[in-house]
Amino acid sequence: MAALVRFRPREAVMHTLTPLSLSPAEAVLAPGEIHVWSVPLDRVPPDGADTVLDLAERARAARIRHPVARWRYRHAHLALRNVLAGYLGVPADLPRFARRCPEPEVCGDCGRGRPVLVDGPWPDLGFSLSHSGAAALVGVTGPPGLVGVDVERVRPVFDWRRVPEVGKTDRISGFRMWTAIEAVGKAAGTGLRTPVSVGEPGAGGLRRARRSGDPGDWYVHEVDCPDGYVGSVATALPDVVVSAFSWPLEVGVRDVGRVEPC
Repeated sequence: MAALVRFRPREAVMHTLTPLSLSPAEAVLAPGEIHVWSVPLDRVPPDGADTVLDLAERARAARIRHPVARWRYRHAHLALRNVLAGYLGVPADLPRFARRCPEPEVCGDCGRGRPVLVDGPWPDLGFSLSHSGAAALVGVTGPPGLVGVDVERVRPVFDWRRVPEVGKTDRISGFRMWTAIEAVGKAAGTGLRTPVSVGEPGAGGLRRARRSGDPGDWYVHEVDCPDGYVGSVATALPDVVVSAFSWPLEVGVRDVGRVEPC
């Protein structure tokens, strides 16, 4: 299932969903758009995993001792490759990935940072992957490619007072706040190394966030997730269109609108 999404004037922003056809002509990203794909991991076709995943992915999966965690990693990365293949117009096993540290003067050649596509015969896309429980999110955007997504399974009992970044709040709001913090860290490429503060939801549910030492704002919006999960998408751009889809099931789309600065 690929998305046929084209930019329209603000007063008529709409999104449609079409059957999956892994062709870049059917997965169109206009400037200033972010596509977020919700993936039920138990529906990801596992066939050919050892030929689709690259050597580094297979080696990392092999190091994961817990069978469920290993299953989650493999299925999430299969989903990532299949979604990206639809935009790039190439087989799912072809893309190669690297890590790009945004602060090489701080961490040196640490092999960490935001995942990026190694240069190849395809357009320059930014992407982000998150998985928790039986769910995953894949975010895709065009240049400058600063996008971060995070999904969390809502635990039945959790005391957020133990997490200073979130503080005293109710259980659901705490998980929403945590996904916002994680999404900003992923978009920036620094993870949780740099403290992130997230404001209360403003117009249209938009949250404005700040990273310690970073004078720029980041913008966070909630995204649709399966029941029992919450998720967020973050970007450095104040004015974007965010569209949510599901893969591999054909189960509708939610337009979360145009994100405006508060």
